[in-house]
Amino acid sequence: MKNREEDIFERLEAYFMGQASERFSEKVISLAYDPINVGEIKNPDGLGFIKGPCGDRMAIFLKITEGKISEAKFLADGCGATIACGCAVTDLAIGKSPIEAESINVLEILRYLNDLPASHEHCAVLAVNTLKEALKNMKKIGSLKIRR
Repeated sequence: MKNREEDIFERLEAYFMGQASERFSEKVISLAYDPINVGEIKNPDGLGFIKGPCGDRMAIFLKITEGKISEAKFLADGCGATIACGCAVTDLAIGKSPIEAESINVLEILRYLNDLPASHEHCAVLAVNTLKEALKNMKKIGSLKIRR
């Protein structure tokens, strides 16, 4: 039988994680409640913004130093799984060249997070697509910086 604290935690987790009946890994829960790489980068070298099919939104900011992603941050408006996926994709991108970062895919996000329930895999798709948008926009932002 569950004690009162376990019951409260499970209800809070279900609320924060989007009312899913599936279980989330400890890594997803940890990142949802204590996220990494959250924030904005002033004057980013790359910026991507996407609104997902479920209404979640994500922005990814990239800073490039000596041909590598030296800093990657994100902002997200969505469930805990979306936040965890933003943490995962930015952490995976740091230290990679833009070309290497283009190959980050949904399976890597799922591995990093020790999986996601099928009902939340679209959060990983949102994170990957937002990173790709930021990488694509690096060229546009770079050309604007050169003209100034």
